[in-house]
Amino acid sequence: MALAPNSFRTFVLAAPSFQILSFCAAIALGASLAPIAHAQPEQTFACDGTAYLTTGHLSRTYALDLNSGDYKVAADYHESRVLPPYAWTKKSSLDALGFNPNDGFAYGWSQFHHTVVRMYSDFSVDPLNVATNEQKHFYVGDVSGPDNMLYLYNRNGKNTGLYAVNLDSSSKRYLSMNLIADSTSLSLDVEDFAVHPFNGKIYAIEANGTVVEVDPASGTRTDLGNSEVYGNLGSAFFDDDGNLYVVRNYDGATFRIGIDSGAYKGEKIAHAPSATAADGFRCAKASFSPAAVQLSDFGDAPDSYGTYADTNGARHSIFGDDPLRMGEAIDGESDAYAHPLSDNSTGDDEDGVAFVSSLVSGQRARTIVSASGDGFVNVWLDTNRDGVFDAAEQLVTDQAVSEGDNQVILALPSDLSEGKAWARYRLSSTPGLQATGPAADGEVEDHQIKLLEDRVSVSSYPSTDGWSTVAFEDNWPFVGDYDMNDMVVQMRTRTYKNASGVTQVDMEGYVASVGAFYENGFAVRLPGVPRDAIDETKLEFVVSDIDVVASPLEPGREEAIFIITDNVFKHVTPGASCDYYRSEYQCGADLEFKFSLSIPFKQAQNADLSGLFDPFLFATPGAFHGAHFLTPPGRGYEIHLKNQSPTEAFDERLFAGVGQDASDPAAGKYFLTSTGMPWALEIGTAWNHPYEYVELSAAYPDFPPFAESNGRVNQNWYMKEKAVTDLIFPE
Repeated sequence: MALAPNSFRTFVLAAPSFQILSFCAAIALGASLAPIAHAQPEQTFACDGTAYLTTGHLSRTYALDLNSGDYKVAADYHESRVLPPYAWTKKSSLDALGFNPNDGFAYGWSQFHHTVVRMYSDFSVDPLNVATNEQKHFYVGDVSGPDNMLYLYNRNGKNTGLYAVNLDSSSKRYLSMNLIADSTSLSLDVEDFAVHPFNGKIYAIEANGTVVEVDPASGTRTDLGNSEVYGNLGSAFFDDDGNLYVVRNYDGATFRIGIDSGAYKGEKIAHAPSATAADGFRCAKASFSPAAVQLSDFGDAPDSYGTYADTNGARHSIFGDDPLRMGEAIDGESDAYAHPLSDNSTGDDEDGVAFVSSLVSGQRARTIVSASGDGFVNVWLDTNRDGVFDAAEQLVTDQAVSEGDNQVILALPSDLSEGKAWARYRLSSTPGLQATGPAADGEVEDHQIKLLEDRVSVSSYPSTDGWSTVAFEDNWPFVGDYDMNDMVVQMRTRTYKNASGVTQVDMEGYVASVGAFYENGFAVRLPGVPRDAIDETKLEFVVSDIDVVASPLEPGREEAIFIITDNVFKHVTPGASCDYYRSEYQCGADLEFKFSLSIPFKQAQNADLSGLFDPFLFATPGAFHGAHFLTPPGRGYEIHLKNQSPTEAFDERLFAGVGQDASDPAAGKYFLTSTGMPWALEIGTAWNHPYEYVELSAAYPDFPPFAESNGRVNQNWYMKEKAVTDLIFPE
């Protein structure tokens, strides 16, 4: 842990005057200092993913998390274990640092002690008796785990070159220093280097970007390529995948170079503290992602956009009780859940961006970003739909936003590719973010959206981000318990039109409840649209974030009927000790069954496509559906909204006046009782359905007059404040 500046270590001087004289003589002669006895335990560093950077003449040290880009002060200075604190206030920078996996200590060169020091995990240091009589200054170095050596390099002054210090305490040559190659032959223009954790070779990036490999066995260098990373790179270290990391002094930019992969072009992955003098160390045998990493907010677009940590995905550190964010929610992960997975599996946090208008070629689209505080917003949109956020696809750069709703306009190019695409929004207090890489605070939200060609209008129902609810009672033609929770689906639709008519419709939804004993399927018909009008080759069907290859268009029909599922039980599971899915008291469960369907037409249609189209429930083929059926009714059994005619697949024999059904096809009356009560309802908003076995009229007392009057009275019967709240399923 970091020590307070006014703290003092206690040590014993057996002969005070002699010890002081010896200390002064050592300073005068520049000789190495042997550590004197102390009571401190030998605290070693853990071989985890943390990188440490020392900066400045008093060597403040930061702990840097390469996974998130977060950094914190680990030590304000490095107290000597043999000197009183006041003697440590002079020029005392530490350089040429490296971590030794063989003993867990860090080693480096102390400009104050003029020798190698060993660093403990409390960041105190001991000077070591390195066997050399020459006065030297080293600013470049690292520890080789395979060789158990500290390699040091200097290029200015006398006796310059690459040296090796033996760190093997069991060796007869322990702490001996030997010259490997002089600086003239190596000619390294570097501020730091790092030793590969497995092959033992030294790697560095010169100021001109050249990637250099040095073989310490022969003292020769090999130029591997150009990293395109330029400047004074004061800190360098490896991970266990053979990636070299370098930190640039003047701006703290941290880059990764794939030494083992041969991908020598540097990739910016983080920001460390900027400094005029810096050095660093980490355990090279540790992975890039620490075992116990601070949680970060990741995106969830496909990984081709840069999503996972090991592809330098967009990520934001989360800290504090009220982190900077978009919307109300923010969740943290140790790594991303890239599409078709979703980070919403750990909490729905994609609530900070609203798409107010359509994304149409050549037009300006209006979006709203809800920010919890001041920051900067950057937006990328994959307008050519190639799975990558290109530099030209950054549509918003460092737009300043403040707490509350902020309008963010996207100027769309005239040549965008029509279809599904991904957008990435990033909010941070730091400007200049790229589409990938870390940020110290804020949030990233990835959204799958629809790009449209010019001259297309879009209408959404019930709104662009709202939901309408359709609820079924599956005992038709009998009223049964009439709890209206046997299947509850929340849906929204979009209709795309040009001058010739409707060109495409989209629908999406999720199942909110399955309180049924019978096995049922769910489908949607497009009224007035023939099956052969559908461009089936371009259908896009997604179930629970998985692209479905099989077409949902029902075969053998003349009508356009889409089977979302033939058995909803395949997709949902009741909670523990529950019989049904999200319909019993204290039987909540995650929303498991989501779907989306994009339906393009071969030619524009003049059909009146509005609302939710025609959603309906049908009996799963071959499954029991009540003792009043001698054989399972199967696909011929349908339940539609009140007065909606059934599909061509319906078995007309079921309109036999059995039970409470009062359907009269000749009069255009379908699926209603003699008093006008339906077996299926549409509520134009998200809705809290009744608990299992709770009759709808008990949970919502204003409903019966509404139904019996054909909607002329009690039109807001469905609102939560009109309900008996103890009888409805909570949100």
